Amino acid sequence: MNGSPWQIEYGCPQCGAPVTLEETDRLLACPFCRARLYLAAEDHFRYLIPPSPAHTVGELLYLPYWRLRGTLFSVSASEVTHRFVDATTLAVNVPEMPFSLGLRPQVFKLRFVLPDTRGRFIAPDMPVERAISGLGAAPTGVFYQNFIGETVSLLHAPLLLRGETLYDAVLGRPVCRWSNDDMGRLQYGPLTAGEQVRFVATLCPRCGWDMEGEKDSLVLICRNCNTAWTCADKEFRQIPFTAMTPPVRAGEIALYIPFWRMRPRIEGLALASYADLIRMANLPKAMTPAFANEPLYFWSPAFKINPSLYSRWAKQMTALRPIGDENDRLPQTALYPVTLPLAEALEGIIVTLARMGADKQKLYPKLAGLRVTLEESRLEYHPFVREHNELVHASLRITLDRASLTYGVRM
Repeated sequence: MNGSPWQIEYGCPQCGAPVTLEETDRLLACPFCRARLYLAAEDHFRYLIPPSPAHTVGELLYLPYWRLRGTLFSVSASEVTHRFVDATTLAVNVPEMPFSLGLRPQVFKLRFVLPDTRGRFIAPDMPVERAISGLGAAPTGVFYQNFIGETVSLLHAPLLLRGETLYDAVLGRPVCRWSNDDMGRLQYGPLTAGEQVRFVATLCPRCGWDMEGEKDSLVLICRNCNTAWTCADKEFRQIPFTAMTPPVRAGEIALYIPFWRMRPRIEGLALASYADLIRMANLPKAMTPAFANEPLYFWSPAFKINPSLYSRWAKQMTALRPIGDENDRLPQTALYPVTLPLAEALEGIIVTLARMGADKQKLYPKLAGLRVTLEESRLEYHPFVREHNELVHASLRITLDRASLTYGVRM
């Protein structure tokens, strides 16, 4: 794992007390007034590096950088590989500026960009999609690449304009010469309402009960009215879920772990039923007419995990199809938090196809041209029993090392 988690300083919106958050946190729990608020953003979170109090002379400007952190999967002619990416890249076309911030965001505590923040903000002119494609430009021989589980945020670095020179507002060092003509090359814009971080009370929209979740949870649950909720922007939206019923002889259930079950539409490949998947992956199953009528489902971990294990679990769950008895009630046993959003799980379907395909020479050249859209989805909690240092799926008997779950906590 490269780098360290970013830390963000903020004052509790309710009482003003100082609170320190990590960038993966989605719940603000104030230790003073006990307020619990969910952090949401319309697209991505915006942070700034605070300027040093020792360097204040000059006009304060903020230069935008995209922060990209996640796993880049690549499909070459013979294999599926992955590498971890943690980078900042300049979000404006200004060659004179440093292309990356290096380790600086890990050294300083960041702050949210707020409407009353002093200074002028330079608007990014590079879309994040171009920044992602630039970092992951596919080399020769690679058919498909995609980031999965990425964290995307916009970070603003402070500069001071004195005379015709731009200075680093943290270190006080000159960055480059900068004239009035250069100022005209940049666009400035006020922070709109949609660009601000939002704080949403964690009260169940249906019954008003306090909802439960870990600090990095993307899904909160209400045990009072048995519902699950996610918040992508300014309000909570209910999502369908189910808890898989363990076999009678499974033993004591230690933990329920979440997975996304998705029914996609895949354009560019003759793949619409479970029978089609059996043929494409050459699964060791006796083909029956019923398989042709069974819809095609893909499963994905709903939590961040080591990329190798992510691929293995997505492949095994999709091949084995854990379809069985279900319970529409939330289990009383501990629930592992949802930390991988559904949109990221959907992007992982092509990687799962690549891992499962039997005829790689025929399949891999088609991957980049596939279009995957979601027709149906739900969150499934699967029961696991503890055996020594492993967690074992109560029905499928496939194992997960308990220590591997700590990986996603640091992503």
